[in-house]
Amino acid sequence: MDNSVHGHLKQLMVDSLPDCALVLLDTDGKVLSWNVGAQGLLGYAEAEAVGLSFSRIVPPETLDANGAPPSLAIARKSGRHEELCQRMHSDGRDLEVREFVIPLRDPQHTLVAFAIMMQPVGVPGNAEADRPLMVPQRQGRKVLLVDDDGDVRLTAVNLLKGLGYEVLTAASGAEALDMLAGDEGIDVLFTDVMMPGGMDGGEVAEKAREIRPDIKVLFASGYFEDALIKKGNIAANTHLLVKPYRRRDLAKMLNMILADETRGSDDLLLINR
Repeated sequence: MDNSVHGHLKQLMVDSLPDCALVLLDTDGKVLSWNVGAQGLLGYAEAEAVGLSFSRIVPPETLDANGAPPSLAIARKSGRHEELCQRMHSDGRDLEVREFVIPLRDPQHTLVAFAIMMQPVGVPGNAEADRPLMVPQRQGRKVLLVDDDGDVRLTAVNLLKGLGYEVLTAASGAEALDMLAGDEGIDVLFTDVMMPGGMDGGEVAEKAREIRPDIKVLFASGYFEDALIKKGNIAANTHLLVKPYRRRDLAKMLNMILADETRGSDDLLLINR
């Protein structure tokens, strides 16, 4: 069997493992290859994953000072690393996986890549552990995005559509309220807080609840929480995320507010550093 056929068969084997995520990283932690098992476990298609940093699926609080998963440095030093850890699905869910990291070296012992294998963790015979994680059904969920900045709207629309949401957009509070009054299918009002020449986000949310008391509200802002509270735009004790936010941050927040249908009056704040 020649080398080309042998290599093709090895690739077929890798691609045909639906229950095991196999990922190849370069020495900087960027994804070089991503099999069907990785897509099934983590939700990202190969085209979305290859070329991007592996750290996008790692909870940010677990990254080292260089913004990399500590497991890579450990494996590089020890020759192999195995651990139970959390990784993040593309829809924002936290997943517990068993992860194996192996540094790959050339004949001169120079590090050339990292091989990673991940498998979901479950307890055999435990129905609760084996049950799939439940997330809100995004298909058919509608978000009304309000921002006076066209570039910001475009970026947010692309993120929301990529997460499976239907998106309506408005450039002002007045336009948003008109749209809300005419569409009972809107699930979330996603509004910037500080908007010039009219209503700010806090006023938009207040008037929106007069139209739809059950509407979910998600704020975005370029100001710190304390400044917004002093200006009277938002209430205290809001939930916080840092903006610019990543796709998974937005997914996790939307999942949170849509999963709890009893919290229609709770606001979440995305706030800029």
